[in-house]
Parts: sequence; structure tokens; C-alpha cells
Amino acid sequence: MRLIAALFAISCLASCSTLPRPGADPGPAVAGDAKALLRQSARAHGDPWQKYRRVEVAYTGEWSGIATRLQPVLTDPEFRKDSVETYRPRSASVHQLHRGPGGSKEVRREGREIAVRYNGSPSTDREVLDSAALVADAYTVFLFGSSWLAEHGRDLRLLGERELDGKRCQLVAGRLAPGFGVAEQDDFIAWIEPESHLLKRFQFSLNGLDSTRGADVDVVFSDFRLAADGSVWPSHFVERIQRPLRAQAHEWRMTSLSLDGRKVEVERNDFR
Repeated sequence: MRLIAALFAISCLASCSTLPRPGADPGPAVAGDAKALLRQSARAHGDPWQKYRRVEVAYTGEWSGIATRLQPVLTDPEFRKDSVETYRPRSASVHQLHRGPGGSKEVRREGREIAVRYNGSPSTDREVLDSAALVADAYTVFLFGSSWLAEHGRDLRLLGERELDGKRCQLVAGRLAPGFGVAEQDDFIAWIEPESHLLKRFQFSLNGLDSTRGADVDVVFSDFRLAADGSVWPSHFVERIQRPLRAQAHEWRMTSLSLDGRKVEVERNDFR
């Protein structure tokens, strides 16, 4: 439980999160159809998990110092700075080619199987493999958002509304089983902006590693891009640890996007 112990040791330096906790008792039921709301958001994004055979995306980003100190294997900053990632939704296949100061890291996720190579050499380290599986699964959700959640989310319920960047969002809580990586299950909360129906924030638990179990994080999506076929994609991502302390973990941007072989312009702002 390295992460949890370290976080508690320095938690006095950070304020407590005010966000609802994924998997916590939601309190009194909120009227409405959570599944319909999530499906509506999936349609607003163009339902990419259902629509495309192959999506290729490139990212560049920076890790915070606290994230790399607390989770050096999960963050893997020597190798995870830039990446080119290929997703094939119909076969649940993910291929990630990361690059950083240490060279290249190749990850292949086929269903529940995982393989990792550093500079061409395979890794058999269990923590490395489990971390890579968690990352591959989580980044699938970051890219495909409501479309993926509408298919995989269970026990959906409404949690009411919260404000994000001056706008009210409707919150949909749910469960993933299996969860991210090797987790039997994870819990999540999706924040959906009512006017655009876009997914603006995704909170989730991290049960896939012993060192992260009990923690939860969130990713805020912004700088949405509109493809020629009407699909909508976030291009700016900010991940924060929420509990046991609050701290920014990772910020990254999309640098290219290709949908079934068709390149999408990612340098302009289509939504706010």
C-alpha cells in the first residue's frame, strides 16, 4: 500500500476533496433515467465506441513531481511522455507506443491480456504489467468517454448536479466489472454538461493495484474538437488525485487524431 501510506503521510499539506466519492453511499435517490442520460451523451459525442473500427491518437504531456514520486511504475515518466495509441473497439484491442527520455515502451492490450516491451525487450514484472493494463483500460475511457461507459457501466444512478468551470453538470454514478487493469470492479462518476451533453469530467477508483487501492482520481476534459462526420473529441486532459489528498497528477494534449484512416484537425477549438 505504498501510495496510500505516502498520501496519508503528506495529506496535512493538502485540502480534502469536495467531490463526491465514487462508490460511496449516494444518499437519497435522484429522479431521472441515468442510463438514458449516459446514452444521450454518447450520441452527442458521435458514439465513437460503436462507430469506428480503428482510432489512432497521439498525445504529449507532463507528469507532476508528486505523481512520479508516489507511483513511479504507474507513471513511468522515463518512457511515458509522448505516445501514439491505436484502438480497435470491435476487438477490444489497444496498442500504445510511448516514448520518453529512457526510450520506447510498447504496450499491447488484447481483451484481458497484456504485454509490455521496453526498447524492444519484453517485461515480466508483475507490477509493470498490471500498471500497463490499468493505464490501457483507463485511457480507453478517456478517449471514448460516454460511448464506452454506456456499454460497460452497471448499476447506473443519478447523483444530482454539481458545478464545473461555472456550468452545472449532471452526475451519473456507476460500476465497472471487471474494473481497470486486474481489478474485479471499479466505481465511477461521469459529469455531463446538460446543454451540450458532453462528458466534462470522469471520476474513478483505482482498485487495479495494491498501491492505489482506496484512492480515487478524476480527469477533466476540455478543448473539444468536431470531426467532419459530427463526432466530438476532447483534446486537453487534466488528471488530479482526489483522495486521500488533492494534487494534480498529469496534464496532456492530443496532437493528432485519425478515424478509420481519416485525419481530424486537432489544432482548433470547436467548443468551450
